[in-house]
Amino acid sequence: MSGYFDNILSDDEAQRLDLAFQTLGARAADASQPLSEAEELAWFMHQQRGDGSSQQAMAWRLGGEPDIGRLVSALEALTRLMPELDVRYDFDDEQGLRKLRGSATLNPVSIQAVLDERQAVSRLLQAQAAPLELAREAPIRFLLFTGTGAILGVVAHDILAETLSCRQLLTTLSALYNGIEPTPSFAIIPPVPTLAEASELALPWPRQATALRDYQTSVPQDELLAQAGVRIATRVARKILPAADNPATLLAAIAVRFARFISAQSGGQPVQLSVPQGDAQQASGLDAWMSTAQLKRLTLGPVDPDAESHLLAQQTAERANPQLAQLLVTWLADSSVALQLDGVSAERLLLPPLHTPFEMVLALSLPDPDSVVLELVTDPRLTPHAAPFLLEQFVAFLAGRLITTALLPAAEQPSTLHESVLATQDAQAENAEITQLILAEFRDALVAPEMTADEDFFDRGGHSLVATRVIGRLLSLHRIELNINDLFSHATARGLSAYAKRQAVAEPSAPQLAAQTQGEAVQAPLSLAQHSLWKVYEAFGHDEIFNLPFAICFLDPVDETALRQAFIDVMTRHSVLRSLFIDRDGEVYQQVVPAADLLDYGWFYFSDETPAGDASELLARAGDHRFDLTAELPLRATFLRDAATGQQLLSLLFHHVVLDEWSLNLMMDELGVAYSQRVAGQAPQWNGEVPQFHAFARQQQAGGVVQQHLDYWLDNLRDAPVGQPLFQQQPSHHPAVPADADVDGGWLEFDVDPAVADGLYAQARKNNASLFNVVYAGITSALRLLGGPADLLVGTSTSGRNDAEFFDTIGYFTTVVVHRVRFAEQLTVAGLIDQVKNTINGSMPYTDIPIDLVEEGLFGVDADRKNHMFEVFIQIHSRIKLNGAFTLQDGSRVAYRQVEPEKTASLLGLQFEVMEENLDGAKSLRVMMTYRTDHYTAHQAELIAGSIQHVFSHFAQLADGDMPLAALPPVPRQ
Repeated sequence: MSGYFDNILSDDEAQRLDLAFQTLGARAADASQPLSEAEELAWFMHQQRGDGSSQQAMAWRLGGEPDIGRLVSALEALTRLMPELDVRYDFDDEQGLRKLRGSATLNPVSIQAVLDERQAVSRLLQAQAAPLELAREAPIRFLLFTGTGAILGVVAHDILAETLSCRQLLTTLSALYNGIEPTPSFAIIPPVPTLAEASELALPWPRQATALRDYQTSVPQDELLAQAGVRIATRVARKILPAADNPATLLAAIAVRFARFISAQSGGQPVQLSVPQGDAQQASGLDAWMSTAQLKRLTLGPVDPDAESHLLAQQTAERANPQLAQLLVTWLADSSVALQLDGVSAERLLLPPLHTPFEMVLALSLPDPDSVVLELVTDPRLTPHAAPFLLEQFVAFLAGRLITTALLPAAEQPSTLHESVLATQDAQAENAEITQLILAEFRDALVAPEMTADEDFFDRGGHSLVATRVIGRLLSLHRIELNINDLFSHATARGLSAYAKRQAVAEPSAPQLAAQTQGEAVQAPLSLAQHSLWKVYEAFGHDEIFNLPFAICFLDPVDETALRQAFIDVMTRHSVLRSLFIDRDGEVYQQVVPAADLLDYGWFYFSDETPAGDASELLARAGDHRFDLTAELPLRATFLRDAATGQQLLSLLFHHVVLDEWSLNLMMDELGVAYSQRVAGQAPQWNGEVPQFHAFARQQQAGGVVQQHLDYWLDNLRDAPVGQPLFQQQPSHHPAVPADADVDGGWLEFDVDPAVADGLYAQARKNNASLFNVVYAGITSALRLLGGPADLLVGTSTSGRNDAEFFDTIGYFTTVVVHRVRFAEQLTVAGLIDQVKNTINGSMPYTDIPIDLVEEGLFGVDADRKNHMFEVFIQIHSRIKLNGAFTLQDGSRVAYRQVEPEKTASLLGLQFEVMEENLDGAKSLRVMMTYRTDHYTAHQAELIAGSIQHVFSHFAQLADGDMPLAALPPVPRQ
């Protein structure tokens, strides 16, 4: 092998190089190499983006007299010595993504003559911007620019982040150039998970379409350079820095000052600050000059006296908030010290960034005891003129001098940072007000009047449906805009307030939709959700498939006459409860019955009209009623009396087309108000009128289907494998082909052990998720362990209330949606929980689209109505208000408890209802499972339930969410 270098290296040097190849370069002959999950993700992102945003560029100015031929030979030898640099990533349909050894015959170095350094930088950025063809090219390029001097450039792909240490690369290159034996590789610091580049710039200094020129830049700027960010540096006296005992304290002090400075300069808006954990001043992966191995992240504004202590004490980083400016303050780990070529000096070039996940990066180094180097990097979307101004002003700020502010919306804008900070006191007061408004909505939604601003929303029983209500009410009532992901990441009222945005719009006038005359006969079309349900209802011959039977047992005597009048009050207030459904020329309409005519319809029955008997038998008979919605109201309230106890029972039977779970809770609240006043001989005094559901249906019909929302579901579900019974080998049906359905069902339930439930809540907190996210992940994991597909479709219900105008309206808003859960080979428990959370939260803006439109878009307008494309359905019921009491005006209470009905039918193959309950202060968690008996036997159902409990138990005990799902103990099969 040494003969290859005979014309460049001496005999002694060639022998030592051969020895290096023998000791460090031997590799297995197998062409296919193992792939890591990080490599697969990096490859996927590269294919998806189709640009050079996953590629990093580095460059060094070489002084002295570098031997170009010797350097080229050393680079070629480097590629042979470190075969991880010369790999290919090839994908085919049969074997998937493969990592292959490259061709040693390819020249890894490009030598280019340039006129000056500016042209060299431009060429290097062009190479960085050009996406590598990873199937044909190595994931690293070396470029040598010659002309007035020599510049060494490197373009490396993020796919090397786990295997490439820039410091080791340069150390080995130096050894080869200098003719000495390279030292063994050392461990790579795991790269930090990169942030997604924010879709919108948060800082108020966007790049403008202006062409500024001065005597230094009279030559038109290169187009690529004009689109890049800015990287500038300065060296200042170390005495201006705050005193600190160790590097971590020093970095935190400077980082907090920088974040406050930028916040004040941008008008007081909060920013999100990231700093590396620990004291290490090392480079990480491809970050040759910035140490970001593991990050802490904290949100703060221009005034936060405890920010430094909070930052130092932080154990778990905040979730990145894409709505805030992202700042990174880190150590400058200059790799130039590792590039030691004999007779050559190496100085790192300050390359402008083409892509960055942070809007600003401030990097520090301490080259000697008396000085500090500050390097500022700005996002390409920021004006290039901001960086010099801000760095200069920040140095002045560190030195304690008054500085000018960069944001001048009015002539009287304060001109010093101190005055700017004083101006932010109003913002702090507003933040405190927002905290109290959020807390008030938390308390109302969770029925927790004693809840404090620092208590966790999810610990109090919150979940995504309740979160939707809170966010909608804050927007509609207080003009406070929040993102649901922020609520998951910052689940206290105080923490969430930092992410609130107050809309600068006038308060809306009182809704005209509520102004309809309550007793007037009104006709309205079906809403999208109602129409979706009606199609299935028709397919089953208008039978009892959509009966919603509820029952409560009164623990105290109840005045049945007063309760009937309370029902009439609520039905008068919500006209959908007094609607008939009429077919006219093939179109179904809902026709409101005047409130004055309610007693003409048989919908309420007193206990003395039905003989006393066994409670379960009485309730079963009451729930078997088949509605004729053309002539009957869609609800029946039947009082019964249990012969054994003498207690009054109330059977509440609704047709699903007029009621969902959200509406049930509204109804129970309003029944309590009306009953307490009717018992006292008074009519209820409502807190204003509510918009009617029929107005919502007309509004939705007028707006039509939002095609963008429908496309979201079609794009996500196209080519997804159709759900099939878990243990059946052959497909039972395809949604494109209508088929009959046997809806005979079985059911079982199990209580989750309190210790296990506490562990699941802890996992939710640890992953900034809801209990439902964790339980959903646990159920799907259990199904996967039992042989379920790696690409699983899961149905769930959503509130469908995307318009806060109708949050207090009773009706059927709920939509059924389908999520896709993918089980990658190395997927971890935390990764699955995160996937579930992000899938659910990300889909919420599109939940106005019901499942029938999605299935018709995928399988045609004649798609099966009786069998959905998913086999598994998971939903949560939290704080259903069928356990409680009517509080009377004299302070006495009429307590009631829910009576669970028997379930003998199941429209869905496998349905899980997670019941999160809080009865008399005691929290409990149980799971009800119904299944189609033509899909599962009773034994198989027991096996599934046992497997879920098995997974829940292990989830609850996990100390480390990074444990792969595949490492979970196998499900015991008895």
